Amino acid sequence: MRYLAIDHLAMCCHDVERQADWYCTQFGMKRIAVDGKTPPAVLIGFEGNTGGGAMMELMPVRDPGADADTFARFQHGMRHFAIRVTDFEAAYARLKDLGVKFLFEPVPAMGGGKTVSFRDPEGNEVQIVERKN
Repeated sequence: MRYLAIDHLAMCCHDVERQADWYCTQFGMKRIAVDGKTPPAVLIGFEGNTGGGAMMELMPVRDPGADADTFARFQHGMRHFAIRVTDFEAAYARLKDLGVKFLFEPVPAMGGGKTVSFRDPEGNEVQIVERKN
């Protein structure tokens, strides 16, 4: 037995369908599974993800709490997730054209390449990153 990879991350959403639509539209993700409940939980990912790439489970918010965009960038806990791209400049330009507001200008990524952060419609921090190795 061995551990293989990160399978998915889970994100609680005020509007699961809106979030799923945004990620699918912005990044070309696909709906992989829906639980059939109202409101639904949705598993999304990139084409062929079930064979090894990480996916995202979008679940409806059920408990009160602070909105994601009120968290300090470096407070305890998970702060962002990153989507790897093959062409940073093209991905960055596309997101700019779509009106995405960035948290800072692109910076070198740890280990090589470039990265930049922005927020999704519900305030979760997302990055795009291009790795050079």
